[in-house]
Amino acid sequence: MAFFKFRQRGQPQPEPTGRGRGRGKEPAAAGPQDSIDSMRRRARHRLVGAAVLVLLAIIGFPLLFDTQPRPVAVNAPITIPDKDQVAPLTIPEPVSADASLDEREEVVTSGPAARDSKPAAAPLAPPARSQPPAAARDPKPDTKPDTAAEALAKADAAAKAKADEAARAQAQAEARGRREEEARAQRDEERAKAAQARRDEEQARAQAQARREQDARAKEQQEARAKREAEQRAKREEAARARALLEGRSPAAAQPAAAATQGGRFIVQVGAFADDAAVREARQKAERAGVRTYTQVVNTKDGKRTRVRVGPFGSREEADKAAATLKKAGLAGAVLAL
Repeated sequence: MAFFKFRQRGQPQPEPTGRGRGRGKEPAAAGPQDSIDSMRRRARHRLVGAAVLVLLAIIGFPLLFDTQPRPVAVNAPITIPDKDQVAPLTIPEPVSADASLDEREEVVTSGPAARDSKPAAAPLAPPARSQPPAAARDPKPDTKPDTAAEALAKADAAAKAKADEAARAQAQAEARGRREEEARAQRDEERAKAAQARRDEEQARAQAQARREQDARAKEQQEARAKREAEQRAKREEAARARALLEGRSPAAAQPAAAATQGGRFIVQVGAFADDAAVREARQKAERAGVRTYTQVVNTKDGKRTRVRVGPFGSREEADKAAATLKKAGLAGAVLAL
Protein backbone atom coordinates (compact mmCIF):
# COMPACT_ATOMS: atom_id res chain seq x y z
CA MET A 1 0.00 0.00 0.00
CA ALA A 2 1.60 3.27 -1.18
CA PHE A 3 1.61 6.56 0.67
CA PHE A 4 0.68 8.54 -2.45
CA LYS A 5 -1.06 7.35 -5.59
CA PHE A 6 -0.41 9.49 -8.71
CA ARG A 7 -1.87 9.02 -12.12
CA GLN A 8 0.74 8.24 -14.71
CA ARG A 9 1.07 10.24 -17.84
CA GLY A 10 -0.99 8.84 -20.68
CA GLN A 11 -3.19 6.82 -18.29
CA PRO A 12 -6.92 7.51 -18.76
CA GLN A 13 -8.77 9.15 -15.92
CA PRO A 14 -10.76 6.62 -13.90
CA GLU A 15 -14.44 6.51 -14.33
CA PRO A 16 -16.55 7.84 -11.51
CA THR A 17 -18.21 5.21 -9.34
CA GLY A 18 -21.89 4.61 -8.98
CA ARG A 19 -22.14 7.04 -6.16
CA GLY A 20 -20.48 9.59 -8.38
CA ARG A 21 -22.91 8.90 -11.18
CA GLY A 22 -25.81 9.46 -8.87
CA ARG A 23 -24.48 12.84 -8.00
CA GLY A 24 -23.83 14.08 -11.47
CA LYS A 25 -25.05 17.49 -10.60
CA GLU A 26 -22.16 18.19 -8.10
CA PRO A 27 -19.44 20.49 -9.36
CA ALA A 28 -16.41 18.85 -10.99
CA ALA A 29 -13.82 20.63 -8.73
CA ALA A 30 -15.00 18.89 -5.47
CA GLY A 31 -13.61 15.44 -6.44
CA PRO A 32 -9.89 16.32 -6.57
CA GLN A 33 -10.12 18.36 -3.37
CA ASP A 34 -11.62 15.46 -1.42
CA SER A 35 -8.99 13.06 -2.71
CA ILE A 36 -6.15 15.37 -1.62
CA ASP A 37 -7.61 15.75 1.89
CA SER A 38 -8.10 12.04 2.25
CA MET A 39 -4.55 11.35 1.05
CA ARG A 40 -3.17 13.87 3.56
CA ARG A 41 -5.18 12.27 6.34
CA ARG A 42 -3.97 8.80 5.41
CA ALA A 43 -0.41 10.07 5.21
CA ARG A 44 -0.68 11.50 8.72
CA HIS A 45 -2.11 8.25 10.00
CA ARG A 46 0.72 6.31 8.42
CA LEU A 47 3.30 8.72 9.81
CA VAL A 48 1.88 8.42 13.33
CA GLY A 49 1.81 4.62 13.03
CA ALA A 50 5.41 4.53 11.81
CA ALA A 51 6.50 6.73 14.73
CA VAL A 52 4.73 4.42 17.21
CA LEU A 53 6.36 1.35 15.63
CA VAL A 54 9.81 2.96 15.81
CA LEU A 55 9.27 3.88 19.48
CA LEU A 56 8.13 0.34 20.30
CA ALA A 57 11.17 -1.07 18.48
CA ILE A 58 13.52 1.22 20.43
CA ILE A 59 12.01 0.10 23.74
CA GLY A 60 11.41 -3.58 22.94
CA PHE A 61 14.56 -4.64 21.11
CA PRO A 62 16.94 -4.00 24.06
CA LEU A 63 14.60 -5.97 26.30
CA LEU A 64 14.38 -8.89 23.88
CA PHE A 65 18.05 -9.07 22.93
CA ASP A 66 19.61 -8.31 26.34
CA THR A 67 22.49 -10.79 26.81
CA GLN A 68 23.28 -10.10 30.45
CA PRO A 69 21.02 -11.88 32.95
CA ARG A 70 19.36 -9.90 35.62
CA PRO A 71 21.06 -10.13 39.03
CA VAL A 72 19.18 -12.39 41.36
CA ALA A 73 19.61 -11.88 45.09
CA VAL A 74 20.81 -15.11 46.70
CA ASN A 75 19.42 -15.39 50.19
CA ALA A 76 19.83 -19.12 50.57
CA PRO A 77 21.60 -20.10 53.82
CA ILE A 78 24.98 -21.73 53.29
CA THR A 79 25.87 -24.47 55.74
CA ILE A 80 29.33 -26.00 55.53
CA PRO A 81 29.44 -29.08 57.75
CA ASP A 82 32.55 -29.87 59.70
CA LYS A 83 34.60 -32.65 58.15
CA ASP A 84 35.03 -34.28 61.58
CA GLN A 85 31.26 -34.44 62.17
CA VAL A 86 30.11 -35.79 58.76
CA ALA A 87 29.87 -39.54 58.32
CA PRO A 88 32.24 -40.94 55.67
CA LEU A 89 30.79 -41.78 52.27
CA THR A 90 30.28 -45.52 51.83
CA ILE A 91 30.54 -46.96 48.32
CA PRO A 92 28.54 -50.20 47.95
CA GLU A 93 30.46 -53.22 46.74
CA PRO A 94 29.63 -54.54 43.22
CA VAL A 95 27.21 -57.46 43.17
CA SER A 96 28.38 -60.54 41.30
CA ALA A 97 26.22 -62.25 38.65
CA ASP A 98 25.74 -65.40 40.73
CA ALA A 99 24.56 -63.43 43.72
CA SER A 100 21.85 -61.71 41.67
CA LEU A 101 20.19 -64.99 40.50
CA ASP A 102 17.44 -66.87 42.23
CA GLU A 103 17.89 -70.46 43.36
CA ARG A 104 16.01 -71.78 40.31
CA GLU A 105 17.58 -69.42 37.77
CA GLU A 106 20.69 -69.91 35.68
CA VAL A 107 22.55 -68.07 32.96
CA VAL A 108 21.91 -69.44 29.46
CA THR A 109 24.26 -68.45 26.62
CA SER A 110 23.39 -68.85 22.91
CA GLY A 111 25.72 -69.98 20.10
CA PRO A 112 28.15 -72.85 19.57
CA ALA A 113 29.97 -72.07 22.76
CA ALA A 114 26.82 -72.91 24.68
CA ARG A 115 26.62 -76.41 23.18
CA ASP A 116 30.26 -77.30 23.84
CA SER A 117 30.53 -75.96 27.34
CA LYS A 118 28.49 -76.28 30.44
CA PRO A 119 25.88 -73.68 31.01
CA ALA A 120 27.45 -70.86 32.93
CA ALA A 121 25.56 -68.86 35.45
CA ALA A 122 24.76 -65.42 34.16
CA PRO A 123 22.50 -62.77 35.57
CA LEU A 124 19.14 -62.50 33.91
CA ALA A 125 18.88 -58.95 35.01
CA PRO A 126 21.54 -56.26 35.12
CA PRO A 127 23.23 -55.88 38.47
CA ALA A 128 21.58 -53.58 40.84
CA ARG A 129 23.22 -50.21 40.75
CA SER A 130 23.80 -48.37 43.91
CA GLN A 131 22.07 -45.11 44.31
CA PRO A 132 24.59 -42.43 43.33
CA PRO A 133 25.16 -39.69 45.84
CA ALA A 134 23.44 -36.40 45.54
CA ALA A 135 26.60 -34.79 44.20
CA ALA A 136 26.76 -37.37 41.35
CA ARG A 137 23.04 -37.02 40.47
CA ASP A 138 23.43 -33.34 40.00
CA PRO A 139 25.79 -32.92 37.05
CA LYS A 140 25.49 -29.20 37.10
CA PRO A 141 25.95 -27.99 40.65
CA ASP A 142 24.84 -24.56 41.52
CA THR A 143 27.83 -22.30 41.26
CA LYS A 144 26.28 -19.46 43.15
CA PRO A 145 26.34 -21.14 46.59
CA ASP A 146 29.92 -22.24 45.90
CA THR A 147 30.79 -18.69 44.96
CA ALA A 148 29.10 -17.40 48.09
CA ALA A 149 30.89 -20.06 50.17
CA GLU A 150 34.19 -19.08 48.62
CA ALA A 151 33.43 -15.43 49.33
CA LEU A 152 32.54 -16.32 52.93
CA ALA A 153 35.73 -18.38 53.28
CA LYS A 154 37.78 -15.52 51.84
CA ALA A 155 36.09 -13.08 54.21
CA ASP A 156 36.82 -15.40 57.16
CA ALA A 157 40.43 -15.78 56.03
CA ALA A 158 40.79 -12.00 55.66
CA ALA A 159 39.24 -11.42 59.09
CA LYS A 160 41.54 -14.05 60.61
CA ALA A 161 44.55 -12.46 58.92
CA LYS A 162 43.53 -9.05 60.23
CA ALA A 163 43.04 -10.49 63.73
CA ASP A 164 46.44 -12.20 63.56
CA GLU A 165 48.04 -8.97 62.37
CA ALA A 166 46.36 -7.02 65.16
CA ALA A 167 47.44 -9.62 67.75
CA ARG A 168 50.99 -9.54 66.38
CA ALA A 169 51.05 -5.74 66.51
CA GLN A 170 49.68 -5.79 70.06
CA ALA A 171 52.29 -8.36 71.12
CA GLN A 172 55.04 -6.25 69.57
CA ALA A 173 53.71 -3.15 71.32
CA GLU A 174 53.55 -4.99 74.65
CA ALA A 175 57.10 -6.32 74.19
CA ARG A 176 58.34 -2.85 73.30
CA GLY A 177 56.55 -1.45 76.36
CA ARG A 178 58.13 -4.11 78.59
CA ARG A 179 61.58 -3.37 77.19
CA GLU A 180 61.09 0.36 77.75
CA GLU A 181 59.81 -0.31 81.28
CA GLU A 182 62.81 -2.54 82.05
CA ALA A 183 65.21 0.06 80.65
CA ARG A 184 63.47 2.78 82.68
CA ALA A 185 63.63 0.63 85.82
CA GLN A 186 67.32 -0.08 85.20
CA ARG A 187 68.03 3.63 84.75
CA ASP A 188 66.12 4.43 87.93
CA GLU A 189 68.03 1.73 89.79
CA GLU A 190 71.36 3.08 88.55
CA ARG A 191 70.36 6.60 89.57
CA ALA A 192 69.29 5.31 92.99
CA LYS A 193 72.60 3.45 93.41
CA ALA A 194 74.57 6.54 92.39
CA ALA A 195 72.55 8.70 94.79
CA GLN A 196 73.05 6.15 97.60
CA ALA A 197 76.79 6.07 96.89
CA ARG A 198 76.93 9.88 97.05
CA ARG A 199 74.97 9.84 100.31
CA ASP A 200 77.26 7.17 101.79
CA GLU A 201 80.31 9.15 100.72
CA GLU A 202 78.91 12.34 102.20
CA GLN A 203 77.98 10.51 105.39
CA ALA A 204 81.46 9.00 105.68
CA ARG A 205 82.99 12.40 105.06
CA ALA A 206 80.71 13.95 107.66
CA GLN A 207 81.55 11.22 110.17
CA ALA A 208 85.28 11.70 109.55
CA GLN A 209 84.89 15.45 109.97
CA ALA A 210 82.88 14.95 113.15
CA ARG A 211 85.51 12.54 114.47
CA ARG A 212 88.27 15.03 113.75
CA GLU A 213 86.31 17.80 115.40
CA GLN A 214 85.60 15.59 118.39
CA ASP A 215 89.28 14.67 118.70
CA ALA A 216 90.18 18.33 118.47
CA ARG A 217 87.66 19.22 121.15
CA ALA A 218 88.89 16.38 123.36
CA LYS A 219 92.45 17.55 122.90
CA GLU A 220 91.48 21.12 123.74
CA GLN A 221 89.58 19.94 126.80
CA GLN A 222 92.56 17.84 127.91
CA GLU A 223 94.92 20.75 127.41
CA ALA A 224 92.55 23.06 129.26
CA ARG A 225 92.24 20.55 132.11
CA ALA A 226 96.00 20.15 132.28
CA LYS A 227 96.36 23.92 132.32
CA ARG A 228 93.84 24.26 135.11
CA GLU A 229 95.52 21.49 137.06
CA ALA A 230 98.90 23.18 136.60
CA GLU A 231 97.46 26.47 137.81
CA GLN A 232 95.84 24.74 140.77
CA ARG A 233 99.11 22.95 141.57
CA ALA A 234 100.99 26.23 141.39
CA LYS A 235 98.47 27.82 143.70
CA ARG A 236 98.74 24.89 146.08
CA GLU A 237 102.52 25.08 146.04
CA GLU A 238 102.36 28.82 146.68
CA ALA A 239 99.96 28.27 149.54
CA ALA A 240 102.20 25.52 150.93
CA ARG A 241 105.22 27.80 150.87
CA ALA A 242 103.25 30.57 152.55
CA ARG A 243 102.01 28.17 155.22
CA ALA A 244 105.51 26.87 155.75
CA LEU A 245 106.82 30.39 156.19
CA LEU A 246 104.06 31.14 158.68
CA GLU A 247 104.80 27.93 160.61
CA GLY A 248 108.51 28.64 160.57
CA ARG A 249 109.47 25.80 158.21
CA SER A 250 111.49 25.94 155.05
CA PRO A 251 109.59 25.79 151.64
CA ALA A 252 111.66 22.76 150.48
CA ALA A 253 110.42 20.63 153.35
CA ALA A 254 106.83 21.75 152.96
CA GLN A 255 106.66 20.84 149.24
CA PRO A 256 106.70 17.00 149.61
CA ALA A 257 104.11 17.19 152.34
CA ALA A 258 101.81 19.31 150.15
CA ALA A 259 102.32 16.92 147.22
CA ALA A 260 101.43 13.96 149.38
CA THR A 261 98.38 15.77 150.74
CA GLN A 262 97.04 16.88 147.37
CA GLY A 263 97.87 13.60 145.61
CA GLY A 264 99.54 15.01 142.41
CA ARG A 265 98.70 13.88 138.77
CA PHE A 266 98.02 10.31 137.66
CA ILE A 267 97.71 8.41 134.38
CA VAL A 268 96.53 4.93 133.40
CA GLN A 269 98.78 3.03 131.02
CA VAL A 270 96.99 0.44 128.88
CA GLY A 271 100.16 -1.09 127.53
CA ALA A 272 103.26 -0.71 125.36
CA PHE A 273 102.96 -2.34 121.91
CA ALA A 274 105.39 -2.96 119.10
CA ASP A 275 102.67 -3.62 116.49
CA ASP A 276 100.60 -0.75 115.09
CA ALA A 277 97.60 -3.03 114.66
CA ALA A 278 97.65 -3.87 118.38
CA VAL A 279 97.90 -0.17 119.19
CA ARG A 280 94.92 0.60 116.96
CA GLU A 281 92.87 -2.24 118.45
CA ALA A 282 93.58 -1.17 122.05
CA ARG A 283 92.67 2.44 121.31
CA GLN A 284 89.41 1.40 119.60
CA LYS A 285 88.39 -0.76 122.57
CA ALA A 286 89.16 2.07 125.00
CA GLU A 287 87.25 4.63 122.92
CA ARG A 288 84.27 2.30 122.63
CA ALA A 289 84.30 2.12 126.42
CA GLY A 290 84.15 5.93 126.52
CA VAL A 291 87.78 6.58 127.52
CA ARG A 292 89.98 8.91 125.53
CA THR A 293 93.58 7.72 124.92
CA TYR A 294 96.82 9.09 123.60
CA THR A 295 100.04 7.45 122.46
CA GLN A 296 103.68 7.94 123.30
CA VAL A 297 106.57 6.41 121.33
CA VAL A 298 109.66 5.45 123.40
CA ASN A 299 112.90 3.63 122.67
CA THR A 300 113.59 0.66 124.92
CA LYS A 301 116.31 -2.03 125.01
CA ASP A 302 113.91 -4.30 123.04
CA GLY A 303 113.30 -1.71 120.38
CA LYS A 304 110.75 1.00 119.69
CA ARG A 305 107.49 0.70 121.60
CA THR A 306 104.24 2.67 121.49
CA ARG A 307 102.61 3.37 124.85
CA VAL A 308 98.81 3.72 125.03
CA ARG A 309 97.81 5.88 128.00
CA VAL A 310 94.72 7.48 129.48
CA GLY A 311 94.74 10.75 131.38
CA PRO A 312 96.18 12.64 133.05
CA PHE A 313 93.88 12.74 136.09
CA GLY A 314 93.95 15.20 138.98
CA SER A 315 93.34 12.52 141.63
CA ARG A 316 93.94 8.85 142.10
CA GLU A 317 90.21 8.20 142.45
CA GLU A 318 89.60 9.35 138.89
CA ALA A 319 92.51 7.23 137.65
CA ASP A 320 91.12 4.19 139.47
CA LYS A 321 87.70 4.73 137.89
CA ALA A 322 89.27 4.88 134.40
CA ALA A 323 91.26 1.69 135.14
CA ALA A 324 88.06 -0.10 136.19
CA THR A 325 86.32 0.99 132.96
CA LEU A 326 89.23 -0.32 130.89
CA LYS A 327 89.16 -3.59 132.77
CA LYS A 328 85.45 -4.05 131.89
CA ALA A 329 86.38 -3.48 128.23
CA GLY A 330 88.97 -6.26 128.41
CA LEU A 331 92.06 -4.07 128.72
CA ALA A 332 94.69 -4.02 131.47
CA GLY A 333 95.27 -0.63 133.07
CA ALA A 334 98.08 0.40 135.42
CA VAL A 335 97.73 3.63 137.42
CA LEU A 336 100.96 5.65 137.35
CA ALA A 337 101.82 8.94 139.03
CA LEU A 338 103.49 11.68 137.04
